[in-house]
Amino acid sequence: MSQLEAQLQQHFGFQEFRPGQKALIQSVLDGHDTLGILPTGSGKSLCYQLPTLISNKPSLIVEPLIALMNDQVGRLQAAGEKRVIALSAQMPPVAFTQILKRLASYHYIFVSPEILQRVDVLMALKRLALGLFVVDEAHCISQWGPDFRPAYLQLGQVRQQLQADAILALTATAPEPVRRDIVQHLSMQSPAILAGSVDRPNIFLGVETGLTDKEKALRLDQLLHEVVGPTIIYSATRAACETLAIRLQKAGHAAAFYHAGLDRHQRDLIQRQFQSDQLQIICATSAFGMGIDKANVRFVVHTYVPESLEAYYQAIGRAGRDGKQSLAALLVTDHDVQHGAILAGMLPDAALIRLIYAHPEAYRTFDDPQINLIEAYVDAGFSVEATQQQLQHRLTEKQASFAAMAAFVNESECRRAVLLQHFDSPIEPHTALCCGEITTTILRQLQPEVPQEQPKLASWQAVFHQIFR
Repeated sequence: MSQLEAQLQQHFGFQEFRPGQKALIQSVLDGHDTLGILPTGSGKSLCYQLPTLISNKPSLIVEPLIALMNDQVGRLQAAGEKRVIALSAQMPPVAFTQILKRLASYHYIFVSPEILQRVDVLMALKRLALGLFVVDEAHCISQWGPDFRPAYLQLGQVRQQLQADAILALTATAPEPVRRDIVQHLSMQSPAILAGSVDRPNIFLGVETGLTDKEKALRLDQLLHEVVGPTIIYSATRAACETLAIRLQKAGHAAAFYHAGLDRHQRDLIQRQFQSDQLQIICATSAFGMGIDKANVRFVVHTYVPESLEAYYQAIGRAGRDGKQSLAALLVTDHDVQHGAILAGMLPDAALIRLIYAHPEAYRTFDDPQINLIEAYVDAGFSVEATQQQLQHRLTEKQASFAAMAAFVNESECRRAVLLQHFDSPIEPHTALCCGEITTTILRQLQPEVPQEQPKLASWQAVFHQIFR
């Protein structure tokens, strides 16, 4: 048993590393800036947790979502680690200030990229001798869409101001152009790039095209009847999510909708209900999922064509984290493909950008991807001119990303091969449980041994009792 395996067993009780973990950990312990690309559910968090314990130096971990930070904090605390904190704007100002004064007492410090823009936070972090500067979900640096986080582009400047032995960027989705973006924007120095295969062989990639709107709705109903288990259905807009959730509720499903237009308390409640199996179906925009680590999601559906293969892979990766056979279904009409292509070629004009910058609060509730994207740049502190430059620069990338997604949809042979090739992963042989039309044979593979009853929605009193007991 090597020294690293002995440390793994001592601190976590595991006998061996999962594929890719050991190489990543050894790289950062040797002081190398490192980009780690591992599939969802492969244990990326261990790659910074173990080095933190070995070096006995604090690690700064950048997460995109408060829900994701809270999940990691909860897991560490449950494992007996008390020196962990998530810096959040939700904290009372007095408590936030007190925590900054004793930041050196923590081993794991979780932050959002936006929090790192605060002067008081940067000043407190500059006083620490950090072991690792960790950027989780690092693909956000290069991701296009209404959920793009412009603050990720400023992390390289932050890193240069802090004392850290190494930077560790982690993601499940990074083809070559995204890798270049991550290395550039994080100011990584001669980084080691360690990539495992992104293949998730237990997820069947079901794609059905050429449907009419009516056929798509009927096919979705049929699949929801056949596939028993927690389900996420992605739609293109907030309105579509709400309409679908209401229709499914009337049909007797334990369903709810989730999107960025809901307030934080509503989103937290829906997430907790889904995590505890009180909800079976979530109808969501792409805003849902990154902070959800639910092992038994059995079915992920797209009712539109995602803007990129990266976005598609991130979404379907929420299925089957327990290793059991699961289904990803892409149900689209010809209009869906055409609409996606039109959106890929659209760029907010200068007049709209100036208007939103002049009155950002007036546009907060708009259900429009372009407006939501501009709002994200406003929130990140970009100037009008900088926002115009960034959007113009990314238009070509946006079009190329959708072209790759459209090629996947229109592929007549093995779609998994297209997906793996896009992410520079080894192409696996096609099998009956690989990809294609969702047949009765495929659905049989998803049947539970014992039929499960539809979960019933708990009252808000019961939910709050569960949260605060």
